[in-house]
Amino acid sequence: MEATPPESPANPPPGEPDPAAPAQPGPQTAEQAGLATHDTNPHERIDGLRAWLAQVDRKLGIRTYAFAAAGVLALAAAAVAIVFALQLQEDSATNEDLEVLRGQLGVVEEEATEAAAEDLRSLGERLDSLEEEVSALSRDQRTTSEELQVVQDDIDDLRSDLSDLESSGDGSGSGGVSP
Repeated sequence: MEATPPESPANPPPGEPDPAAPAQPGPQTAEQAGLATHDTNPHERIDGLRAWLAQVDRKLGIRTYAFAAAGVLALAAAAVAIVFALQLQEDSATNEDLEVLRGQLGVVEEEATEAAAEDLRSLGERLDSLEEEVSALSRDQRTTSEELQVVQDDIDDLRSDLSDLESSGDGSGSGGVSP
């Protein structure tokens, strides 16, 4: 958008009559017409041009500041984007890093599997040992039960023998055991 110098109201465009001037009757001479066109005050024209230049200068200054500010903001945004990109590149994992982690994970998995299998074997051995102990105790209990039964049977036999002796004896106590 190009600014044009404002027309001074005292300076009508060349070749047009001044609307503020009184109408002159009859034809004008070239001298009168020339005086009418050059009769403007040069100071007023210069002041009008100065005002126009000041307005153009203000607009140009505002645009310059706006473009400079936009340029600075664009440079700052680009710098921040570069810093973020570099930070992301530093923080990102490479394929080598992933392979190392996969290898470490595989080793940990194997160690955990071996440890679990060892614990399972150990628990199985302890369980077998406890089963053997329970079996031994059960056998011992059966043996003890059988022995107790034999002892009870012997006691019953002795009681029965004693009562037979007491009933078969003469009661005088010859050779008998007193209760």
